[in-house]
Amino acid sequence: MKKKLSILAVIAILAVASFATLAYLTDSADAVTNTFTVGDIDIELEEEFDEDPKIYPGAEITKKPVVTVLANSEPTYLYIFIDNKIGEDAKLDIDGAKWIPVGTSGKVFRYFEIVQTDDDSQEFTMFTKVTFDETLTKEDLEAIGTPEIVVAAYAHQAVEVDLAVANTAAITHFGVTP
Repeated sequence: MKKKLSILAVIAILAVASFATLAYLTDSADAVTNTFTVGDIDIELEEEFDEDPKIYPGAEITKKPVVTVLANSEPTYLYIFIDNKIGEDAKLDIDGAKWIPVGTSGKVFRYFEIVQTDDDSQEFTMFTKVTFDETLTKEDLEAIGTPEIVVAAYAHQAVEVDLAVANTAAITHFGVTP
């Protein structure tokens, strides 16, 4: 029995010794960290406007809203909303080649192309003046009520966004019935 135990002990020692000499091929790599930046779109709306303008037949009043897409903004669809509360008697000199009507309200317009990313701010002017009908009467002027033209701006991400989706978002943003 001692002989069997001795043989088993020798076999166990040899087994442990042989496993200890086995080498495993291994390697490791340094961790890779991906840092993502968040895209952004920044716009500003400013206006050059005649202070205390007087409305009369044929009057031409400076009103120049300028939307600025700030530097390094992501590519964007650019929209302007106009609520001409004066009505048909006040005509805006809208650049129809660059501003396309969106929907049927006549109040929402989109710049004709995607505004691309730029290192510098980019300015966009939709119109520069309001011209009043030469046939306005005193009664027409009194019927105007609150003589206001409200202008607002909206920008929507253009990358990976269908134009129809952006148009719908702009109409919704401005609270206009399409």
